[in-house]
Amino acid sequence: MKQYRVGIVTTAIVAGVLLAQSVSAQLLESWEGSLDGWTVPQGASYFTYAPATKFGVTDGTYSAALIGAPSSQPNYGQMLLSPYEASWTAILGSSTSLSLDVYGPAGSFGGYLQFDVDVNNADIGYQSIDGYSYPGISPDGNEHTITIAIPASIAAGLAASSNPTQIAIQVGGGFTSGNETMYLDNLRVIPEPSAFALLGFGVLGLVGVARRRRS
Repeated sequence: MKQYRVGIVTTAIVAGVLLAQSVSAQLLESWEGSLDGWTVPQGASYFTYAPATKFGVTDGTYSAALIGAPSSQPNYGQMLLSPYEASWTAILGSSTSLSLDVYGPAGSFGGYLQFDVDVNNADIGYQSIDGYSYPGISPDGNEHTITIAIPASIAAGLAASSNPTQIAIQVGGGFTSGNETMYLDNLRVIPEPSAFALLGFGVLGLVGVARRRRS
């Protein structure tokens, strides 16, 4: 019986860990070998797309390689534009932040690269989730993660909407002729705390079952 109780508790803990991992971040896009309907609005005169397997969170997975034209430079315009996705409306409406993994070769973009992430939905219009503050990284040959909080007002507007949502990624920063390449991967969101609360109640429920069986 003791081994049985230990097994129940262990199962609860393992289930909690696995569920925590599943709700801690929800992947929206990882560009696995294609743009998946995303477009480069400014075309090849600005950036061209190529799938790349060398850079990414997990070695061997694809990233979106965006290669700047020799004469182009960041102009704070749209770099990537997603298709409208119905499922993203509810996902973004119940999330607190959005993250994107970025790799830039050392010295690219003049050593400084900025991003802006926007959402477009018929009910709330076109809005920047970072308020056009353009959080940035220093391309240094290492992978960086940009995380942007989703304002409560935008989340509430999306949560109340039944229309599909589009995501736009804009870029700005420095300029180094012929060295304007970046790699993007794992666009994801973090669910609101209520998801973690439900997880906690579920784990406590399993532990409670074990205690009742013991008594």
